[in-house]
Amino acid sequence: MAATHLDLGLRCIKYLLCAVNFLFVLTGAMIVSVGTTIYAVYEDFSHFLDSSYFSPATLLIVVGAFIFIIAFCGCCGALKESTCMVLMFAVSLSAVLILEFSAAVAAYALQNNITNLLNDKINKTMYQYESNYEAKTAIDFLQAKLHCCGYDSANDWVGILTNATNTIKVPLSCCNWYDPMDNALLTDVCPSVYQQGCYEGLSLVVNCSALYLITGAMMIALIQMAGIMFACMLGRAIRKQKTEKERRRWQMQESLLSGYEPIGKTDPFTAFPIVYMTSNNNLKNTIPS
Repeated sequence: MAATHLDLGLRCIKYLLCAVNFLFVLTGAMIVSVGTTIYAVYEDFSHFLDSSYFSPATLLIVVGAFIFIIAFCGCCGALKESTCMVLMFAVSLSAVLILEFSAAVAAYALQNNITNLLNDKINKTMYQYESNYEAKTAIDFLQAKLHCCGYDSANDWVGILTNATNTIKVPLSCCNWYDPMDNALLTDVCPSVYQQGCYEGLSLVVNCSALYLITGAMMIALIQMAGIMFACMLGRAIRKQKTEKERRRWQMQESLLSGYEPIGKTDPFTAFPIVYMTSNNNLKNTIPS
């Protein structure tokens, strides 16, 4: 009865671990999706961000791809009842868990430096607007995408633009071409100028992206903790079952050996069995008269 319970418990843990691995596949796809989305957002504003801001998103993409391999190994180890593969699954999952925490901590730490970074990058790019095509493209994209103008406001462009043909004294990307009331396209040269500064909009994008990255990493981490727990339980159940099978085999072998009675002793020199015979007197005494 104990063996039946042991097999039933092992089977339950095995299929439960396979179900958790299926969740890993889904969450791994979600992690890759979140990482690629954040990476694409950062790529749009790469001119104003350091390469360090891409590291958490890149790490999350690598972790998400690695989860697929780990989940496959975990399912194989569970179905084959391999203690080694199950323990390797638990160890690999623990390593991935550490990487995810590292990505979350890095994303949180980079938020503290965003003010100084954007202050330097945006102001420097604004002063290169008329002399550098790449800077002009980056600023125009930033202002048109985030509906902003300048660092803090449109007044930041005063004294920067020297082109005499520019009568509005701000880049055309600062112009709001749509009526804020009915979203109709206006026909004036520059109907209105965005009043919001680009620092506020870009810092919001970076902070929200970091928050999504941290949330995604923590969500998958909770599921991974459950997977590590089930993997350890499965490894212990497999080891216990193998020990129980070995104990039964040994008991069966001992019972067979103890039930066997040899008919004689073996001479070590002749390697033939020696059969001891009783004497004639003993035979006479044993034969009834």
